[in-house]
Amino acid sequence: MNCDPIARWYRWFEYAGFGRALERRREAFVSEVSDARRILALGDGDGRALAALLAAAPHACVDYIDLSARMLELARARAGTEHVAYRCEDARTAPLPATAYDLIVTHFFLDCFNEPDMGPLIARLADAATPKARWLVSEFRGNGWLVRALYFFFRFTTGLRTRRLADHHPILKRHGFRVVRHEDAWRGLLASELWERCAAPTASV
Repeated sequence: MNCDPIARWYRWFEYAGFGRALERRREAFVSEVSDARRILALGDGDGRALAALLAAAPHACVDYIDLSARMLELARARAGTEHVAYRCEDARTAPLPATAYDLIVTHFFLDCFNEPDMGPLIARLADAATPKARWLVSEFRGNGWLVRALYFFFRFTTGLRTRRLADHHPILKRHGFRVVRHEDAWRGLLASELWERCAAPTASV
């Protein structure tokens, strides 16, 4: 998907549909990762979450990857360029250093991938994470009518091909991560998670 066509209005679409609920999900655990030093943030949009992250972790260096050049422009204008490298690339193929990042951030990003694509994506991100890395995730839950309507909207406006939420939990667990904090909102439709790496990856069967 490419959010260039809706980048300018995305924030207002979000506020109209969810108020500040998605922002609260993105910012739920930022105070608990204030000691992060090298961060990989993926598909994080217009920079609102990035600005909150930088405020919480002012000494961190961030690689900020998004496929939308327009979203990157908005993020750069909102969060600035100090300590941030903005990269207009596909997360599935972007070059990533091995065992470099002590924090990975994927807010409302993994839900853009179906299960066959999500597995290899998480595997390459896990390879770029340090042995004690943490991972911030915000996502929708379930495949009810509202989630299906959102997929239809993004398919129409951005070309998103995914039609159903895939479950990232078993994949992250296979790569040695476990959930240490979790919050739900909107009667379980929205979730924030803080994962930490506590074991070596397990071989897939």
